[in-house]
Amino acid sequence: MKDYQCRVPEEYYEEMTGGGRLEEVTYDSVIYCGDKSPAKKRALVYLPAGYDDMSVGSYKVLYLMHGGGGNEEEFIYGQDRSLSLMHIIDHMIAGGELEPLIIVTPSFYYSAEQSTTHDITEAGMLTKFYHNEFRNELVPLIDSKYRTIPDRDHRAFGGFSMGSETTWETMLNCLDLVKNFMPLSGDCWIVEQKGGGTYPEKTSRMMKEYIADKGFAGLSYNVFAFTGDQDIAFPALDAQIKAMSADGWNSDADHSLRYGTWAEGTHCYQYIYEYIYNILPDVF
Repeated sequence: MKDYQCRVPEEYYEEMTGGGRLEEVTYDSVIYCGDKSPAKKRALVYLPAGYDDMSVGSYKVLYLMHGGGGNEEEFIYGQDRSLSLMHIIDHMIAGGELEPLIIVTPSFYYSAEQSTTHDITEAGMLTKFYHNEFRNELVPLIDSKYRTIPDRDHRAFGGFSMGSETTWETMLNCLDLVKNFMPLSGDCWIVEQKGGGTYPEKTSRMMKEYIADKGFAGLSYNVFAFTGDQDIAFPALDAQIKAMSADGWNSDADHSLRYGTWAEGTHCYQYIYEYIYNILPDVF
């Protein structure tokens, strides 16, 4: 894996004239981890500069999931709304570091109350079931409303903290829809809550078995896992990735598992943006 240690240039945090724009989409879903009652959901969509030029063609799509206690706006603005991922992406595209793409930021929560109270057990159930909404409602909506390239090679899913757990669950259940994954500072809870750290070898084995049972064993994937060495999630993710590496997840060009750590990186969006800046040009 190449050394992903480049800092985001300071000017990339500033708004750029003629950059992309945000749109809001709402859609009908159901409470998949409960009684299947109707639910209204919301997501933000970043469209790059030039999107309205119909001659440009179609775009890759990156889905990004926030962490526990967040919402669909948090990945764009950070926890205290002092930063903006959109500005960084605008500068990267304008500088030729990144091909234009669409970014979608949904939420695994069904209400603002769930987000603000943030019960970790409840949130863990929401992340485990989120893939149903992703498959049944969100991907079809985005592909019908926007000029996407509607295949797995041109879709990516990433997330921070509990959004990273959502990323692992999406990989397990939607590998036929998405090839590229970016779990940031969060382990997989297929065994139990925080089980990637407590049972790393079992986690790796169960993930492989689950993928095989779903009929996805022959599908290619790219996984870019990243965290900071001072991050509270570091011990769990580090143990899980090392177990996955030993278990053959990085076996060939079609089954790629890349892992990096950031010196002194902690559990906040300031560092998550640094990771994305480094990783994203290689994700698709």
